[in-house]
Amino acid sequence: MVGVTFFGNFDLASLAIWLFWGFFALLIYYLQTENMREGYPLETEDGAIAPNQGPFPLPKPKTFQLPHGKGNVVVPSAANEAAHRRTDLAMARTAVSDGFPHAPTGDAMDDGVGPASWTPRVDEPELDGHGHAKIVPMRMAQGFSVSAGRDPRGLPVQAGDLEVVGRISDMWVDAPEQMVRYLEVELNSGGHRLIPMTMAKIWSDRVRINAITSDRFEGIPTTKSQATVTKLEEDKISGYVAGGWMYAKGRKRGH
Repeated sequence: MVGVTFFGNFDLASLAIWLFWGFFALLIYYLQTENMREGYPLETEDGAIAPNQGPFPLPKPKTFQLPHGKGNVVVPSAANEAAHRRTDLAMARTAVSDGFPHAPTGDAMDDGVGPASWTPRVDEPELDGHGHAKIVPMRMAQGFSVSAGRDPRGLPVQAGDLEVVGRISDMWVDAPEQMVRYLEVELNSGGHRLIPMTMAKIWSDRVRINAITSDRFEGIPTTKSQATVTKLEEDKISGYVAGGWMYAKGRKRGH
């Protein structure tokens, strides 16, 4: 029965609490090591192996089978880390010691560094549970329509310097989530670019993209397909437009 001592002051209650603490410690160890399957071993800002790797060792490599016949990925592995690492970044140290930010040495938006940075994700569209591209233009998404709010298609696009750079030609929707992810802009030059929906403000008579100025729209990374956007392209587009908040010059407070 509970409270009966085994030896000394050790009884069933003591056994239960010690078993709990042992289980809890093992759980923390397991979760932390599983969390280290990507991004480890730690590196310094220059890419060298960091001297302090923390108290937990890397887990043993595990092979994951990707869905829809996309092959396998082994983590942790040097090959996986190399596939997601950018080298020769156009940045330079701002201090001798580690821990200080690096400063862009060129055009940060074009180089994709600092707030405009992106990571080399897989250059393939993100797929839904059925193996179809998740994000597609509304013109190709059957059954989708604007049921609430202002339909921005056809509205002029106003940049951060109040210049009109084109018109909204379409919306790109995340079909499984039923959300608009991007606005497609047909520029005055005839080119087409995608703008993250979260970076746009829709008014009754225009769409305002305040993050970047009119001279920066041509530089927005393009997509290799007019029907899909890859994960790599998404990262580059989002990084470029969001980076304009810091690097694009000449924005105004127009409404």
